[in-house]
Amino acid sequence: MVKVLDDISIKETAEAVPAARVLVIDDDSSLLRMLRLSLISDGFDVTTARHGQEGLDQMQQDGNFDAIVLDLQMPVMDGRTFYKEMRGSGYSTPVLVLSAYQAEEARRELGAEASLNKPFDPEVLVESLHKLVDES
Repeated sequence: MVKVLDDISIKETAEAVPAARVLVIDDDSSLLRMLRLSLISDGFDVTTARHGQEGLDQMQQDGNFDAIVLDLQMPVMDGRTFYKEMRGSGYSTPVLVLSAYQAEEARRELGAEASLNKPFDPEVLVESLHKLVDES
């Protein structure tokens, strides 16, 4: 037997499944805004931070994130320092590293779960985040 879902039951199903919570940390305000809009439109619950210290503050306020998108080159606290501090504080949230320079090498060096080189296709980022969240 096949059950056909109408618009109401599809909406109820979507509301019953909580959105994956993502923390996006990047100092580029234009990129941060674009990522936030792109991820929200794909169903993610997005929190943003402009540097690593702000990201740590967000983690301490509510560390229940399903994934983190992390730039490496930032003022105040860079991505590498954020990653080490976060892991040192006991968080095991999966991280997708963004970098204009050798993102995969940085991912391996840190032990992060995924990476993308800037510039990137937003659809690839969304796919990567879905995979990261599904695997964690």
